[in-house]
Amino acid sequence: MRKITVGREHFGRGRLRRIAGILSAFLLLLAPLAGSGQTSAQEKSFLWKVRSEKNSIYVLGSIHFLNKESYPLKKSIEQAFDAASKLVLEIDLQSATPEKTQQVTLEKGLFRDGTTLQQSVDKETYDLTERRARELGIDLRAMNPLKPWLVALTLTTMKLQKLGFDPDYGVDRYLTERAKRGGKSTGGLELLEFQIGLLDGLSRRDQEMMLRETLKELDQLDKGVEQLVQFWMKGDVVSVEAWLLAGMREYPEVYEKVIVDRNRRWLPQIENLIAQGENAMVIVGAAHLVGREGVIELLKQRGYTVEQL
Repeated sequence: MRKITVGREHFGRGRLRRIAGILSAFLLLLAPLAGSGQTSAQEKSFLWKVRSEKNSIYVLGSIHFLNKESYPLKKSIEQAFDAASKLVLEIDLQSATPEKTQQVTLEKGLFRDGTTLQQSVDKETYDLTERRARELGIDLRAMNPLKPWLVALTLTTMKLQKLGFDPDYGVDRYLTERAKRGGKSTGGLELLEFQIGLLDGLSRRDQEMMLRETLKELDQLDKGVEQLVQFWMKGDVVSVEAWLLAGMREYPEVYEKVIVDRNRRWLPQIENLIAQGENAMVIVGAAHLVGREGVIELLKQRGYTVEQL
């Protein structure tokens, strides 16, 4: 099985919006085009500086899938990283290695009671899964022990990698490696097991819906990613919010569990970083930074001065 990265964002209209909303929270389907290091003076990035009376930190919207041509990052991001003494991510990638991620994912994502994928979804969904898997060169029988959410993520990951995008080039992993080489400390806002548990905790109905919508729009993934990336690269918060959250809000229970609840849990930890006077850089999925219930708005409501760079 290929390596799986879990995280984590309206690729278009209708179902395309819904799949983006569901998958974005976990995969953050952003894969900037070559040359993304170039920017005009008018453009901003998905980076904010958060100030209190005593200290300031940086908060960056993450991208988990990139290609090597996407580097260097914008100067504002590179400069903020250089100024930070600590890197705080959704999960600490120095401890959540790819090997551990795969191990924990399979522990959660494999049926343990003898159930198969074919038994857990209706015939239409299974037939579509089989067809999409065959297009990617996969024998679906090898994936029959996997739960629907893991099949959806696996096929999406393989599609992105086929398009040339890879988690090894993701912003969070790139900056984690630089932090390691530079002797910067790293930390996480939550555990890998918790993050993967969010997927495994979805109802059977929601898991099948996630798989079905993924399969129906998989062939449009490249076009959707490219358009979304243009908004992200320009720091266009309004457009990014419309694309990332419109679809997920059609599923209030999932939206509350995956986005809103986690934003609220992270807020005290971010405030502690500010209070402790650490020059930290916090990196979370871009979907968590936009909207009325996003981390940036929550920080503003708490009285912090927040500036997009």
